[in-house]
Amino acid sequence: MKVWAGIGAVVVLTGVTVAVTHSGSFASDTPPTIEEDFNHPAAERILLDHGLKVFKGDGHIWFDTSRSFESDEQCPVGQIQVEKQLDVAPYGVWYCFKTKGTQGYLTLEVPGTFGVRGGSEPLQATANLPEGQKTFQIEPNKPVAISPGTGNDLPQAILVELRLTGGAS
Repeated sequence: MKVWAGIGAVVVLTGVTVAVTHSGSFASDTPPTIEEDFNHPAAERILLDHGLKVFKGDGHIWFDTSRSFESDEQCPVGQIQVEKQLDVAPYGVWYCFKTKGTQGYLTLEVPGTFGVRGGSEPLQATANLPEGQKTFQIEPNKPVAISPGTGNDLPQAILVELRLTGGAS
């Protein structure tokens, strides 16, 4: 894909947003430089449509869909499932993430996280808890409780990062 729209254009390659800049003459033999900003593609649309804040990643973990607790249909096995509790109907949501490869990361913000189920690769989930930040080790397709709260209190955990830890990709 050629983009010669001016000094600052944006190109999306394999789900990763990159900034393309060119300084100097377009007649030059020097191609434009590409700088990776690692911003998650469609982050604004995901926030509007699903209420999920996604920030940066390397393209190996990406948002697929969300499912409400009312649907009683969880994410497919093999996908990462983040469980968020709500204080109003439908009282919770599952966020589903696809993965590619065995290493990767995605930063996000999911307040009210009470659990994460691993996808097809080993995973680390990092959450901000009232007592400080904690990283949870999650085996493939296994659920792990993330500070689920007590009694009628909503979970206080804020999931901030998912990281694949399965080795070289």
